[in-house]
Amino acid sequence: MTPVHQTLIGLMMILIGVVKTWLHVGAVPVLYLTTCTGKTIAVSTGPTHVLAQAHCWGCYLFLAGLIVSAYAVYRAVKGRRSVAYQVD
Repeated sequence: MTPVHQTLIGLMMILIGVVKTWLHVGAVPVLYLTTCTGKTIAVSTGPTHVLAQAHCWGCYLFLAGLIVSAYAVYRAVKGRRSVAYQVD
């Protein structure tokens, strides 16, 4: 995979992670529990700190996208530097 493709995939991961986190933060803080009889109980979690609400898989995808993009940029820069410093 080329560094350009890897960077694009990383940027898509970052975008999806940000959107998921934004949707998660904007959601109503309610926990739905299914009982043994098949009924669902809605439990309000009440107001919490923004950082506690923002914790979901979007955070991990965002972080993974940053790592993938940074590694792709590192590979691209390393490839260019190695060609520039070759002496025959």
